[in-house]
Amino acid sequence: MTASGPTSPTTPTRDRSRSPRFALGLLLLLGLAAGAGWYLLYRPRLEFTNTLAAPVSLIVGDDAPITILPGARAKVRLARGRTMVAQWTLVRPLSADGRPMGEEVRGSSVLRGPSGTLRVSSGSRTPDEAFFAPLVTNASSTALRVTVNAGLRGTLDCGCAVRPGGRRVFIGYYRLYQNSTVAARAAGRGTAVFRALGPQVTAGDGTVGLRFEDRDLRQPASESP
Repeated sequence: MTASGPTSPTTPTRDRSRSPRFALGLLLLLGLAAGAGWYLLYRPRLEFTNTLAAPVSLIVGDDAPITILPGARAKVRLARGRTMVAQWTLVRPLSADGRPMGEEVRGSSVLRGPSGTLRVSSGSRTPDEAFFAPLVTNASSTALRVTVNAGLRGTLDCGCAVRPGGRRVFIGYYRLYQNSTVAARAAGRGTAVFRALGPQVTAGDGTVGLRFEDRDLRQPASESP
């Protein structure tokens, strides 16, 4: 009888033909990942700044609108090589009866074949027109009804009543002229008027603070006792 010893386990042979293919596949995946990262990192973008004293609604191309708060900045990714339009519109405040106050203020920029970072901002002045935002402080003892540019082109009643104690109340944007006026009327008490406001509106957001007190209210001459 012949005794057979234990059989030594066979060492598996490595398939060397797979190593180069695996390395090539890994390099390809890394290259694709790097390319995608570069595309996303260096994709054109719009940097929009809202310089107004109220929110604006921004629409870029076919994207859904986004709301940008006063002084805030938004960054929007753009499609490479496409021409699109960025449009912004002031979100006007509402009066007590739900009506928008002030003028519509809007602007747009055409983005042709964008690359890199494009910077656009809202503003109260354009080459063709300018707007201003009265910030009304009512230091009187009665509610005030405000009319902007009374007797001028673009006369608008704010459709609101600023209550006593109201401080720097935003009532919307209005057309700005050299002789722009803001009149506050108190029922049975008279009217107070700020005149020639054009040179006084110097803030970048177009705001100007106006304070009304009881002593400012005057009855028209024809109504004086």
